Amino acid sequence: MDKIIQKIVYLVLALQEKFIRKKHEKAIASFTNSTSKTVMTNGCSLNLTVKTEENKAKLENNVAAILKKFENMPEKMLLYIERNGTPVIRHAHASKILDIIREEQGYIRELKGIKAFLLNLLLFKKIGFKTTPIFLLDEGQLDQYAMIHQFYKWYAMKIDMPGFDPTAQENFRKFVDEKSYLNLNNLSVEDIMALKEAIARDVDAIDFVQKIAKQNEGSQKAMKKLTDGGASV
Repeated sequence: MDKIIQKIVYLVLALQEKFIRKKHEKAIASFTNSTSKTVMTNGCSLNLTVKTEENKAKLENNVAAILKKFENMPEKMLLYIERNGTPVIRHAHASKILDIIREEQGYIRELKGIKAFLLNLLLFKKIGFKTTPIFLLDEGQLDQYAMIHQFYKWYAMKIDMPGFDPTAQENFRKFVDEKSYLNLNNLSVEDIMALKEAIARDVDAIDFVQKIAKQNEGSQKAMKKLTDGGASV
C-alpha cells in the first residue's frame, strides 16, 4: 500500500477511535503493549510511547548495520533469518498459496484456524490447525527492496515491537486487503489502538526502505561522478 494511503488510513482510524471514545466517554480505559501505554478517561488520552521510539531508533540502527555488512544482498539476509530461528522456505507457488490465505510473501507469523489449516495442507501436505512462524518466498530472483522491507518487519517482530500481536496483524491484513472486509465498528478501543500500531510499523518499514534507496542512489551517483571524472583526466 502506498505510504500516503497508509497515512490517510491512520487518520481514519484516529477518527474511529474518537467515535468509540465518545460512546464510552464516562468510562476509564487503558491500553498497554510491550513498550507503550494509552490511558483514556472522559474523552481524553495520554500516550506514553517514549520506549517505543527508543526501540524504533535501535531497530533502525541495528538493521542498517546488518544490511551494510550484507551489502543489502537478499540471500545473505535469508541466511541470517535462518540462523536466528526462523525457517526460510522457497516454494514455486508461494505467492499463489499466500493469495489464498490473504497473506503476503515474507514473514508469516504463527497462524491458527482455517488459515493454518490451508497453509499446512497446501504447503506441507499435512493436516493441522496451527503453524509455527516461517519466512515464505517464491523461487527465483528476489527484489532487493522488497526483501529489505520484509527483513525490517521480521526483525521488528523478533524484538517484540508493538503492532505485531496476532489480532493486530490479522486486522491489519484485512484492512489493507481490498478483497477482505474489516468492520471498524466491531472493534474495541484496544483493537483499534493495536491496529494503529500495526499500521505505524508498516509505515516505519516503508520509510526505512526509502532511506536505504536514497542512500544507494546517492552512492551510485557519487561513484558515477568519480568514474566519469577519472575517465576525463
